[in-house]
Amino acid sequence: MVESPLLSPRNGPIFQSESPDPSIIQAKCLKPSRDYISQTWKNGLGTTDEIAIYPPDKNFKQDDFFWRLSVNKIQSDCNFSLFPGYECTMIIMPTENEKASFSISHGETVTKVHSLFPYSWQGEKTTSCKLSNPPIQTLQFMLKRDSGKAQIRIEKIGSYETDLQGDVDSGKNMLFGAFVLVYVVDGYVNALLDKNHAHGQSFDMKAGESLMIERDEDASPTSILLNATNEHFQAAQSGIEATVVIIQIEEGKTFGGVLQRQPDLSSINQEGIVPSQRRPINRRPSLLVSLNEQPPNNEEEKPEKDEKSRRLSILSLNDEAVPDRPLPTRRDSLAGISFDPSIVYEPPPFALSHQDTEVPPPVIRDKLEVDEFPFSTISTAWIKIMTQGLSEWVKLPVIVCRGKEDGPVVGLTAAVHGNELNGVPCIHKVISQIDVNQLKGTLVAVPCVNVWGYLKFQREFADGRDLNRQFPGKEDGYSSQVFCHHLMSKIISQFNYMVDLHTASFGRVNSYYVRADMNDPIGSSMASLQQPQIILHNSGQDGTLRSAAAARGIKAITVEIGNPQTFQDRYVQWSFMGIMRILDHFKMFPFKNVLDSFKDESSEDDFGPSHTILCSRGFWIYTKNGGILEVYPGVNRLIRKGEIIARIKNMFGNIIEEYFAPCTGIVIGRSSNPVAMAGDRIVHLGVIKKTGEALAKAAKENY
Repeated sequence: MVESPLLSPRNGPIFQSESPDPSIIQAKCLKPSRDYISQTWKNGLGTTDEIAIYPPDKNFKQDDFFWRLSVNKIQSDCNFSLFPGYECTMIIMPTENEKASFSISHGETVTKVHSLFPYSWQGEKTTSCKLSNPPIQTLQFMLKRDSGKAQIRIEKIGSYETDLQGDVDSGKNMLFGAFVLVYVVDGYVNALLDKNHAHGQSFDMKAGESLMIERDEDASPTSILLNATNEHFQAAQSGIEATVVIIQIEEGKTFGGVLQRQPDLSSINQEGIVPSQRRPINRRPSLLVSLNEQPPNNEEEKPEKDEKSRRLSILSLNDEAVPDRPLPTRRDSLAGISFDPSIVYEPPPFALSHQDTEVPPPVIRDKLEVDEFPFSTISTAWIKIMTQGLSEWVKLPVIVCRGKEDGPVVGLTAAVHGNELNGVPCIHKVISQIDVNQLKGTLVAVPCVNVWGYLKFQREFADGRDLNRQFPGKEDGYSSQVFCHHLMSKIISQFNYMVDLHTASFGRVNSYYVRADMNDPIGSSMASLQQPQIILHNSGQDGTLRSAAAARGIKAITVEIGNPQTFQDRYVQWSFMGIMRILDHFKMFPFKNVLDSFKDESSEDDFGPSHTILCSRGFWIYTKNGGILEVYPGVNRLIRKGEIIARIKNMFGNIIEEYFAPCTGIVIGRSSNPVAMAGDRIVHLGVIKKTGEALAKAAKENY
């Protein structure tokens, strides 16, 4: 007898990206004595060390080129050469001479340029400089304006150890462009490229040296980690800093996902300037391949599917459509009326079963003590957390399902943000399925954590702060910190495992996805058993309930269940099934009981998505300007690098700005609010894990 696929606690594969080619085409450390080309100006007023030029066989005086980076030493006031069609940027290097100054003139306009402050001008403009107490050393970057765009940043970085202590932020970036140039202004620097991947590389540099990286723009982003070191390129305990200039260059577009309309590059291509000509035109697209992990419930692995069915093209994968259910023949008051049968309501299968939690009236307690509740009983309680302005207690509702014998304590929390409600019916469904006579251990559910926000239909707590940025809280802090402190000590401290249920916030929508530290075996298993559309590797954001629980040794995941201030039956059903799989995995409650209760009216879709995409990291794309925001891709949709994802229009309907995907990935969440300020969120993009990529130990998002 062949076992039904529904009998498997997890019946869908997890996919990662099989990147056929490394994202880095070449990376090279450039040293002044070996690689820089020195030239003396014809007027004798300065010298230039050309660090790099692209294409490398071009002569900047005679040929068109894509970009050029150089170091200039200027001895006196002078006029700069004209470079029509090029964007020129100059950065004054620091000097010990406090009296040194540098000014740039365009006709009658004179601008004093300070050290480590990028100053840009158009190369066709007549430009001159005036300086006092020479020489002045500058870093100069030139880019052909109609061939690409660049972003230039100057960063002060610290050592890895000081970064861990929170004293200095080391330079952590994702690289999207075709080229990245790193110039060390002062200090000693170690650069790690794709640290967690088999193709990773490491470079040591000192002041005056550079790193040139050429990338395949169509590949996944390259990660770069810059850390200051001592003169022996060893990490120091504290006090080590370095300054770097980072230049990211993209072909034919602006940086960071914000693009202007593409220019016609046909003439440029004929001249061989655009570097994408050097890349394979028919490059094999990335595929989604099975993670092939050991099933977390130790069941025997199913036979491997054939190669064709195992691999899904990243360019064509979408949600499988929910199977259509045939409409029954109707013999009622609608008979004889001409209508579209698709508009006739049919109750979903899971709504046909009786799902009353049937719990007793609550007791009031100062704190949760699991041992105070009797075995083989479902109990309810109001737990006193803190007092409010009327000297009354703010109390939290708690449901305690204690099994017939001791075992693990699993905690479920919902509505940490007051308008994120899908977790509430999920908890109710779980409680309705629990037979305490077959339960080993204890299940504790807090269906509403942020009671104040819940009553006001808002995300924040009473003091206007985000609770999920205040954990573990403070006993003598402001009110949200006090609340978090008592929640941790009075309730959360009782848990061994925790599932924190969330949704998107107001103005945004989410897929059904899980945040988890996928380097932790238990957290990874819990995330996998939830069988979401997407798993996002996240080691734990500072201030969240999950990170505070992890600090106490509580294994926890965050489940994002769709959209705010609404109940979404499909997502609620999926998250309910995921929690029941977790209880089965910890041998607390048999998943077979759940299957038996649904076998007569369930469809395979009720058990979760058909597959899961694993993302090694995720990030938000933000608006640069305010206006009317149009976002095009839906959640859980794979998008290609360079595809348009959003537009900003003004009130007259004119397009102000267009936004394009900076890399290939999957949409985890997106904005649903058409009214956007500058700096508002557009799309939460997940970067799909690559084969051979090790997941970062510290992985966070740009909230």
